[in-house]
Amino acid sequence: MTGIPNSSVWVAVRGGLRGVRRFFSRRRAIVVAIVLPLTLFIGLSFYLGYLSALPAPFVDELEDASSIHRLLVVAPHSDDETISSGGLIREVLARGGQVRVVMVTNGDGSFTGTMVEFRKLYPNMRDYLQSGFLRQQESLNALQSLGVPLEDVIFLSYPDGGILPLWEKFWDDSNPYRSPFTKQTQSPYARTYNPQAVYSGLSLFSDLRSILEDFQPDTVVAPHPGDAHPDHWVSGAFAAMAVAVQERQTRPRLLLYLVHRGAYPLPWGYLPFAPLLPPLQLVNSTCTWGKVTLPDEFVEQKGHAVELYKSQLPLLGRFLRSFIRQNELFCELDPSPVARLVQDQDVTPVPSLWQSVDGSEVMPLVEDSARDTVSQGVEPGGDLVALYAARHDSELWISAEMRGKPSSLLSYSCLARAADGREVSSTRVLYPRKVGTRPPHEAQDNFVLMRFGLEELGYPHSVVVGCDTRYRQGTTIDRIGWAIVNLD
Repeated sequence: MTGIPNSSVWVAVRGGLRGVRRFFSRRRAIVVAIVLPLTLFIGLSFYLGYLSALPAPFVDELEDASSIHRLLVVAPHSDDETISSGGLIREVLARGGQVRVVMVTNGDGSFTGTMVEFRKLYPNMRDYLQSGFLRQQESLNALQSLGVPLEDVIFLSYPDGGILPLWEKFWDDSNPYRSPFTKQTQSPYARTYNPQAVYSGLSLFSDLRSILEDFQPDTVVAPHPGDAHPDHWVSGAFAAMAVAVQERQTRPRLLLYLVHRGAYPLPWGYLPFAPLLPPLQLVNSTCTWGKVTLPDEFVEQKGHAVELYKSQLPLLGRFLRSFIRQNELFCELDPSPVARLVQDQDVTPVPSLWQSVDGSEVMPLVEDSARDTVSQGVEPGGDLVALYAARHDSELWISAEMRGKPSSLLSYSCLARAADGREVSSTRVLYPRKVGTRPPHEAQDNFVLMRFGLEELGYPHSVVVGCDTRYRQGTTIDRIGWAIVNLD
């Protein structure tokens, strides 16, 4: 057998090494091409989340806080009522007032929380239900420690993680929503305000309206429309609708609280000596923030109540304790009626071209911060910054302002739910993607106009509206959760 010359062996080895290097170089390039953009995206998301939570330098005391005697607190999940309003609850009770607390869900849809709680990689339906029972009891314990009688704690028991579908798609009782966690279409819990109610938007709205009519609060506390958690801002929308069906002169005061927004509240951690301040990006002309400064005794009692949510502390303890501060925060939206436009007003989406009957400038109904997420940063035409509203003849005009010009590749949608004291009606304007340019009366400059016929809305005295922008595949870029439009 003839041997291979040493030089040939060396050439073969070197060639093999070069091939291995090329192979791993290609793999390294592929890994870098995947990991680097992902790392940058995650890092930028955290950075934007931090920026969106940067606090304002100061905030004034909430006006007329001492005049609150009948307080209704609406909480999306068990623990939200305590971290948002535990101190205000104690204050109202301490001066002889009455407090009623409404839990919209039982928090029975937390995958990670249930997984940790039951030490199961894949929790089943019974685990989620058991978690809901446990969280009900934790809320009862916490609120009892704050002085709220058990009969004043109401559990609506709607599906955790399903409040947005109820608002947008599953409104009627004939088409109830099924929870992907508990597999139910109505509450299986014994402690439920309306055991016959199915998981529908109409049922949830009717329950809240019934509670308001029964309790007759002078103040309702509910989640802020700028809250990032869908269960939160939509619970706020339902509460706003229940308030808006009443005539404006007889409505309770509506105070809004924030829980989820980027890294809010900065800094995280147990800091009972520190102030709680609103994110600077949510401080604007369309809402007024106010603080309720708490005596040390109430701060301590609130802290004790937070510690009673034992199922939530392993994962969320540091976050929950971040709300134990020297004050609590609430904001109020401007309740002024919208402008009426002159009869010969040309149809245009640009509010600066609207002419009001009294000659005043049409101001924003609600303002929204810009560049809160990566997608909003790269899509100026999908980054909402304000909503304007006006009444023209028999129509309601809603103009959505973006940071950039509207894109024909994006969808713009506006949902209106009317409140006239009777049946709630709704309608949606959707501008889907188009290849061509939209006509000037629909889109011009940085504005898109949505027009609603008041007749199809039942000539209401108030309307709750919300707008969103979406990508081609349906992913939401930005959303203004809701705002109350007063037409009277």
